[in-house]
Amino acid sequence: MFSFLKNMSAMKATILLCVIAAGVLGYMGWQQHKRVQDLRQALGLNDQDEIVENRTGLIETQAVEIQAEASKYTELRRQLEGDNLRGDGSPQSYIRGVASNPSIQLGGVKINFRNDSQRGYEDNIYTIVPQAENTGRRQARTFQRTQLANFMYRLEEGSKRVKVTSFKIDTPKPLKPEDFPDDRWGFTCAITVRNKTESSANRP
Repeated sequence: MFSFLKNMSAMKATILLCVIAAGVLGYMGWQQHKRVQDLRQALGLNDQDEIVENRTGLIETQAVEIQAEASKYTELRRQLEGDNLRGDGSPQSYIRGVASNPSIQLGGVKINFRNDSQRGYEDNIYTIVPQAENTGRRQARTFQRTQLANFMYRLEEGSKRVKVTSFKIDTPKPLKPEDFPDDRWGFTCAITVRNKTESSANRP
């Protein structure tokens, strides 16, 4: 190869360099042409850079998808406005916060959790009962009906995701038919927090 280059005249060398340069420029030109074609396709244009009817470009498609996702986000953000039980919050903390509200004053509560999955939904059910002040106390703590009614109201009022699905009150001790109970009651309350499952959330 060295002998070939050594015996090459200046004109032949110039022609060889021009051929190589032409090949490189041709490849670069093809790359630029391909890029222009891709951009035209993304914008929905023809070879004359005119908008083609009934052709949806990639950018337009992505813009529509972004707009749809933004609408979903806005709707979810609107639903969470003023919701005290947010996606990253603990339902147990939410319940205890309502129970300790100064206008309710239920004090400590015991919470039992169970899950009930249905088609497209997942129900998280929390059963709430008063917590005894100490383990040696036999008589359960009792409350006025206004406290209990306010507790149920506050549970649902603070979050659109919470529904009181069961509520039972009873007297702290058995009564005879002729007895008149005081306005002091124990209670068992169940709330349900319903969430969409992943398959339901992806369903159009």
